This record gives sequence, structure tokens and C-alpha cells, in this order.
Amino acid sequence: MAGFGVANERLRALEELEREIGASLQSAGLVILELSKEKPQERHLDRQAAQFGAAVAKVEAELSAQIRYLTQVRPGE
Repeated sequence: MAGFGVANERLRALEELEREIGASLQSAGLVILELSKEKPQERHLDRQAAQFGAAVAKVEAELSAQIRYLTQVRPGE
């Protein structure tokens, strides 16, 4: 039954990853929205761009961790 605990943890990690992807897309959308304005506010752009970069870095790190895990696990374990 210990396998279910690991599987549940993996599912939770994937759900968090999904939330982070959503957050990165939202940040990107806000950057694009600000850029579409006639006079974009640089401070707002910088903040949204920083949030986007942080979200993308977190997604990249979690995807790498998931890939490492999957390459180490054999089917049936």
C-alpha cells in the first residue's frame, strides 16, 4: 500500500505544477495587456515580467524533477 502514498504525492506535485503553469500564463497575459496600452507603466511591466520569470523557473524545475523521477521508476513499482 505504500505505493499509493507515493502516487498520491506525485499527483499532488502535478496539480501544483498545473497551478504554476496557469499562474505563468496569467502573468504573461498581464504583460501583453500592459504592452498593448498606449502608455504602458514600466513598473507594472517589470513586476509582471518578474512574476512570469519566477513561475516559468518553478515550472521548469518541477518538470525536471518529474522527469528524473519517471526515469528512475520501473513499470510495476
